[in-house]
Amino acid sequence: MKKSLVWGGMLGLVLSLAQSEVGSVPWAVGGVQQPALLRVSALRGLLEPKGVRFNETGILGRYLLEVRFPQTANALYLRMVSQNEISYAVFDDLFINLAQVDLGVGTVVKVEGWANPVLTIGPTVFRLGTATNPVNPYLGYMYLVRKALIDRSDAPPYLAKLLDEDPAARRCLHELRVSDPPGTVYAVASRVWAEANLKAPYDKIPDFARPAAFHVGAVQNGRIRLLLPGESALYASSLENWQKARNSEMLILIRLTGRVVDMQAEYRLVVPPQGRSLASRCLPRAMSR
Repeated sequence: MKKSLVWGGMLGLVLSLAQSEVGSVPWAVGGVQQPALLRVSALRGLLEPKGVRFNETGILGRYLLEVRFPQTANALYLRMVSQNEISYAVFDDLFINLAQVDLGVGTVVKVEGWANPVLTIGPTVFRLGTATNPVNPYLGYMYLVRKALIDRSDAPPYLAKLLDEDPAARRCLHELRVSDPPGTVYAVASRVWAEANLKAPYDKIPDFARPAAFHVGAVQNGRIRLLLPGESALYASSLENWQKARNSEMLILIRLTGRVVDMQAEYRLVVPPQGRSLASRCLPRAMSR
């Protein structure tokens, strides 16, 4: 009897460990890389033991996965994709939902880390991504930053992928020393990026008249690496100064705290020494076009 209890306990431990990680699956449409996918069966195996309830549903012609966390007022809805008769949920929708859905007064919401982010939703804490199959939360964090800085929650971040596809906007590497732990997320944005995003219709990619600086990344080895258009960069000393800056190249640099409060990502403004930075290296302009 004791042996069966021991083996049962060991089996439960093995199963819980096996379900403690959900790796991402690459997804491309017409050769264009899309947000990471999470296998629904693995996601359920991770979260159902924590009291999370799942339901597959259709809303306005979309096939969605309803995810309801304990002690929250409303559910999250993740788009679903089927490949080879296997169901997957779109990873980035977790981040986007957290900035769109009222989960209830006093509900603690946190999103921390990069390739293996830890999410806290009410009493539920879980990690996504594995060492061999990490997630790429770039577009998810892009959405959180976009909503926090310019308060536009209507258009999904994929419409702004032009930023990633314009090498001129990311030709120079700026490295800043920071004291934050690895995985702390930073973001930088220029006024021209904000202006284009504010004017862009819901269903149209923003028209950037010039390379628009925008980058999201995580701290590694005591540094944050920013990919920017120019060899030198100027940073605003406050959100108000950035919003009113006549210089469209003016940047704002922020550090996300990890908390999402009242459907807004909480952040702290960061100003580099002397309010500027110089690139450690740049691609030739001809190569970045």
